Amino acid sequence: MRISLRTVFFMLCGLLGGLYLLSVYGALGRTLTQQPNVHSPQKPNEHSPEQQRRQKAVRVAMQHAWHGYRTHAFGHDELQPLTQSGNIRWGNWSISLLDALDSLKLMELHTEYAEAKAHVRNIDFTRSPHGFTISVFEMTIRALGGLLGAYELDHDPLLLQKAEEVGRTLARAFDTPTGLPYSQLDVNNPKSSGAGMASLAEAGTMQLEFKQLAQISGKREFWDMAERVSDVLEAGSRTHTGLYPMYISVLTGQYAKWTEYTVGAMADSFYEYMLKQYIMHGDDKYRSRYIASVDAITSTLVGRTKGNLAFVGRLANDGRLVREMEHLACFYPGLLALGAQVLDRPQDLLLAEELTHTCFVAYNMTATGLGPEHVYFIDDGGLGISPSDSRYMLRPETVESLFVMYRITGDQKYQEWGWQIFESIEQYARVEHGYAALVNVLQTNMTSNLEDSMESFFLAETLKYLYLLFSPPTVLPLDEYVFTTEAHPFRIIK
Repeated sequence: MRISLRTVFFMLCGLLGGLYLLSVYGALGRTLTQQPNVHSPQKPNEHSPEQQRRQKAVRVAMQHAWHGYRTHAFGHDELQPLTQSGNIRWGNWSISLLDALDSLKLMELHTEYAEAKAHVRNIDFTRSPHGFTISVFEMTIRALGGLLGAYELDHDPLLLQKAEEVGRTLARAFDTPTGLPYSQLDVNNPKSSGAGMASLAEAGTMQLEFKQLAQISGKREFWDMAERVSDVLEAGSRTHTGLYPMYISVLTGQYAKWTEYTVGAMADSFYEYMLKQYIMHGDDKYRSRYIASVDAITSTLVGRTKGNLAFVGRLANDGRLVREMEHLACFYPGLLALGAQVLDRPQDLLLAEELTHTCFVAYNMTATGLGPEHVYFIDDGGLGISPSDSRYMLRPETVESLFVMYRITGDQKYQEWGWQIFESIEQYARVEHGYAALVNVLQTNMTSNLEDSMESFFLAETLKYLYLLFSPPTVLPLDEYVFTTEAHPFRIIK
């Protein structure tokens, strides 16, 4: 296995940071790891003046981030805030603009939204730079999902027209022996094909978007294409009921035998879309699959420290539980809470509260108050949690779960935790021309501690979920809307 110098650097940072935390935060850990209160679901509180103030502060942050993108990267895929430039890393489809559309509309940034929507007309979704291959997964959740989410709030036919254009382009990736999509697509070459393997998330995170496109466009072929993928994923032979390997062959429909099991990278949103397909369309097979997955994950991947911090790890090939949790996996408590409410599974809400608490601890334990990319769980008599990758990439998963937990339980502590995270973002990630990722959340000296990156999901998800956390519960209520894995709202149609 090749290990880059960059990887070694981050591993050393995580190790040194962990030793530092163990010496400094031992006493704090006893407070942080106290068991959260568990209570019956209740309605969130009314929109108090304090929450209105916080909501407006998030709106201002969105304006600041958008201004940086508009000024230095408009029409490009992403803003690079430190060099005041843009990149085309996703194929020059203006991905930040598409991903941000419904956030701009939701936050009533009318001028910004109108300008962004006007630009959509000029994007050619049948082309990308010569020799460039696009990620089918990322373009599904960011481009197609972004256009459909904006159409849900606006109903401008232009948005649906461009969504169909994206859908038709991406549909070429599904022309495989099994119907599973290639993970990469050269949109300039109609005869091109991708690699023979796809991750579970790449294959299993397109059903909401393509089924939504089918429903609002009347094009049944998009629905059938998405449903066929789900059937192939379910038919592949597996060792563990309810758990799915991380990789599958798009040529044979069989899972790789050498992979781990996880709810983190390469798998996460596959499990998410089981429940959300049931909520959106009422198909009971997705309900059954989701329940089986929760039961398997709870019994196989969930662990606890001696201090009783719950976490979701990975199952290695040898059956060993790897006691590491990714920031990406912090979406899972929000999913559990949603499933607990929809399916009347109160035991899932108990675990959701525990895991949300752990995800917040991962933020609260660091010097910046921002959460690391990966944390490792150890039984040392102290905090029991240590960063193993100390980067902060402006990710949304923890605030996503805080939003869902608040909407379902009405417990204001989730608003307080979210506000604390937002203040840390403002203090350490805000720069003159937008927001930047952090190299090391354990360092408060920002000299050489910022990365020249503001990914589109910061606009689409992180700021949107923070805004909704401080909004009245009547704004995009969870009994009327389902949020895609990129936080694009789809109205429930059964």
